Amino acid sequence: MRAPQFSLRYFSPAAPLRAWVSSYYVFEADAPALTDTLRAELPQVRFLYAGSGCFNYGDGPTVPMPQAALCGPTNVAVRFSAVGPLKIFGAGLLPAGWAALVGAGASEFADRLTDLEDVAGPVARRALQRMGEARSHREVVAAADAFFLLLSMQAKPPPIWFTRAADEWLAGSINPDVNDLVKLTGMSSRQIERLALKVYGASPKMLARKYRALQAAVRLGLEPDAGWEQAAAGAFYDQSHFIRDFKNFVGMTPSQFTDKESPWLTRLTIAKRQNLVTMPKLNLVS
Repeated sequence: MRAPQFSLRYFSPAAPLRAWVSSYYVFEADAPALTDTLRAELPQVRFLYAGSGCFNYGDGPTVPMPQAALCGPTNVAVRFSAVGPLKIFGAGLLPAGWAALVGAGASEFADRLTDLEDVAGPVARRALQRMGEARSHREVVAAADAFFLLLSMQAKPPPIWFTRAADEWLAGSINPDVNDLVKLTGMSSRQIERLALKVYGASPKMLARKYRALQAAVRLGLEPDAGWEQAAAGAFYDQSHFIRDFKNFVGMTPSQFTDKESPWLTRLTIAKRQNLVTMPKLNLVS
């Protein structure tokens, strides 16, 4: 019996979109069924143009994935199950992109799946149809660029000054300290919390925990033989603290994460992201 074939490829969005959309990716699998664990992540737009799938957020119920889906920012690991053959196009939304292209409070969409057509209108259905008819990845990417460029014509001005500061705060330290973000922005803790919930979908304290764990996962994914202490990099109180937060945001323990028989999509995306020269720093560390 022939082994199932899997493919994951990353692409750069059109230049005018790169401040808002981190990257595009196409995942294809000819397996009849697939289950895996996705780490906590930034919001995603996903077009499922072959196959079907469903999500479980943390210990929550099973949620069917719409063919055109807006996946809000996640603060827990997500279990993904699918029936193939499977073809998924995805686009990562940066916080500035969420504010510009979606506009609604990100915390209202956190850990949730929403039908993209309810947010973007009929252009989402047309993009899905174009992707299903595409004869190459280039045509899939062209359909995505057209979709996001149409959305950008009605974009709302995002708080760029805040997202730049907060993105750098999250990506620039292995252990982000909320006090540093207060100093960096000159805002009060309460003001920062309101803005972070609206744009990032979580409080600054939760974001610091999330990105501390995700950065550790990236280090472990790139050097799986280095051991937990090098991956933790002194950013956690002790091993049990490291394991607890790692499991919450990555969906498995560090030892399960490095086991070759364990779910592998997170490890694969970590490796593939490093090769896209336009990938924002916030995505490279998460």
